[in-house]
Amino acid sequence: MTENQIDLKKLIELLIDNCVDKFKFNGEVAKQLFLRDRFIIEDKVDISVNRKHFTEVIKYIPEYYHITFHDDEKISTNLRNTTFNTITHANVFKDSELVLTLLVYDTIDEDWLFRLDHNIRFPEKHIYFHSITWDVDYIKPAIVLMYELLDPIDYHQLPNYKEVIDALSYYQFMLLRVTVGDERIHQALVSEKNAI
Repeated sequence: MTENQIDLKKLIELLIDNCVDKFKFNGEVAKQLFLRDRFIIEDKVDISVNRKHFTEVIKYIPEYYHITFHDDEKISTNLRNTTFNTITHANVFKDSELVLTLLVYDTIDEDWLFRLDHNIRFPEKHIYFHSITWDVDYIKPAIVLMYELLDPIDYHQLPNYKEVIDALSYYQFMLLRVTVGDERIHQALVSEKNAI
């Protein structure tokens, strides 16, 4: 295990100890929790944070990490230089290695809004599962895939779309299908097959 991997584990433990109720795991960690109930922190981690809790979460990131804040117009290393209500995500670096991405989501009247189309919304409590084994929340896999298949953010993960899609319930698959479309799902499966 590299020094940055050890530091990342410590950072995740710090966040869990101080604000676990303010974020949900996303990306590969969420998919592994869903598929295998495994909670492995080795590479870059993605977490989702409600905008109203964003500053509460980032205050626990030690100063020796470098954070870039991304809003609709620019990237800044100073949160005050961004338009807070348009921040889409923040990247956290240790040295020059990206170790954590905080993906920001919004809610209106306790409904989660899909950032890429605010007409898609669900009660916030329905966007995640809770791992009893690990006592952490994680974004439902259909929503993880909605972002991975449609969002231009580079998730730095190897695709495992087929395995996740095969494990979805009928309802989750239909949600994914209606949101991203059959063509995009097909493209993702073909690109995954070509990558292997």
